[in-house]
Amino acid sequence: RVLGVVAFAAVGGVLFGLDQGNWGGAIIKEGFVSAFCSGTSEECHDASQLPEEYTQFLSLGSSLLQFGAAIGAVLIAPACAQRCGRQEAMFLGSLITVAGCIPQAIVTYIPHFLCFRILSGIGVGIVTYALPMFVSEIAPAEMRGVLGCFMQLSMVCGTLVASMLNCQQFVGYQLSFAMPAVPAVIVATGIFCFPTSPRFALVQGQRSGRPDGGDETAWKALRYLRGSDAAADEELALIKESLVEEHADAPWSALWRNPSIRRRVFLANLLQWMQQLTGVNAILSYGPAIFQTAEVPLSALACAVVTNSFNLVGTIVMMLVIDRLGRRFLLLGGAAAMFLFMSLSAVLAYNISSATEDSPYRATMGWCLLACICLYMTSFAVAWGGVPWVYPSEIFPMSVKEKAMSTSVCSQWSANFLIAYIVPLQVQSWDVYGTFFFYTCCLAVTFCLVYALIPETNGLELEQMDALFGSVDSPLVIPILPIISLPHADSHACSLAGLGSMSTPTLPSYQVTVIRAGDSTNSLMGSIFEGGRRSRSSTEGDFLRQRVWKSTARVFMSRSGAVALY
Repeated sequence: RVLGVVAFAAVGGVLFGLDQGNWGGAIIKEGFVSAFCSGTSEECHDASQLPEEYTQFLSLGSSLLQFGAAIGAVLIAPACAQRCGRQEAMFLGSLITVAGCIPQAIVTYIPHFLCFRILSGIGVGIVTYALPMFVSEIAPAEMRGVLGCFMQLSMVCGTLVASMLNCQQFVGYQLSFAMPAVPAVIVATGIFCFPTSPRFALVQGQRSGRPDGGDETAWKALRYLRGSDAAADEELALIKESLVEEHADAPWSALWRNPSIRRRVFLANLLQWMQQLTGVNAILSYGPAIFQTAEVPLSALACAVVTNSFNLVGTIVMMLVIDRLGRRFLLLGGAAAMFLFMSLSAVLAYNISSATEDSPYRATMGWCLLACICLYMTSFAVAWGGVPWVYPSEIFPMSVKEKAMSTSVCSQWSANFLIAYIVPLQVQSWDVYGTFFFYTCCLAVTFCLVYALIPETNGLELEQMDALFGSVDSPLVIPILPIISLPHADSHACSLAGLGSMSTPTLPSYQVTVIRAGDSTNSLMGSIFEGGRRSRSSTEGDFLRQRVWKSTARVFMSRSGAVALY
């Protein structure tokens, strides 16, 4: 049942796959060129000689989808996924995608076309934000990696389908741009046929103050997903235990104030940037034009089908090995292999551009270039295609997950936007071989960063990530607040036992203990602040800043106005 839910939800990944595959093929179709390029036929079909205005249009047309996706991932998706649910966010994103991609097949006025690219990107960004979060929350730990990769598999399938359709003469660029509407409609009409995320059900139940805290909804979802009452009971207890300290929604500041969360946010965003700087979208989004310019002895659209087929094979291999070999091993091995094949591609592209038209080795080098690109795509798919999506979705606690994941997905789309925008300019300025050399250098840096910074998360429950990255209950610096006097207090009267007997409400542990300094309060603070320390003492009229452990901090207020923390 889990497999079926994930497989259906992952259809959302086809949205982006179709957009990547259809753009690269559509822009070299005669109908698109004649509609949008004002130069000569020879200029408009050579990526290194395109008119300046048309190059800018291709850069914007390719990149504004990613720009819109970044907007959707940061400004819309977190609020929707947090308040309404992961499925509701995917539903909304699918509707927006349909509203954006259909007009692209109709309009030829460039400003309108670019605006609809942005709108379509917003929908894609929302879907790709909510989808990996939903999958990670319903998948068991031993299958989380392979199930999380269903999104990447669906993206690759969408890219392959788009490239195959673009090879057909009857498929015009209009149909290419309309294709993403099909999976969007499927997701929108069927996503609510499946249960909600049990973790989200519990968190939402606690946040909204439901009498059962969301237990019933979560248990029904787990019963459907795991197939037995015993398994549902066991996992529900585990999730509830992990959420005891997480039901309150953490503020945005928690992403950088807490050392453990800050480290996770940095690594999640770093992976997304490194994935894009491998140069893969130079191949996926602009591949046909690159092959055409490099004079590979095969039609540019056929080359795209071949490379996307290798991408699919590598993705299937990744799904089989990700939970066996682990995330870190795949990232390192993939970066090393991609460095090798990208560097060979750069050398071959340089030799092709330097060879004379009648050179007997020109065709041979073209075939070798295609082979290197195919092996590069396989290496990417086995490692970097899915791991940067799986890794961020499994390392964050529920209290910050929506906000932290939004930064990760925003980085994915921001980096995608940058690469999609600069690739046409790179090919025009540096030729194909210079573009390949640039990404070869990026891959060398990527390997070093993964080796130094990325820990292994394979096999860990979502609730065990604190042991790997450090507890989120690490010391918190409490803000300075005005002093409240402690009348009639001395070290004996305000002992721990006395405080524990107060019949007063417990305030949130995030609040600070504020006490007027004096002999009695100094001795009191020295006896009760266990697990923390006083930054400095103060005199009357000053302030205190305490460094306390969130897990042990509780604030009590007596009827006389005394405030103390233990």
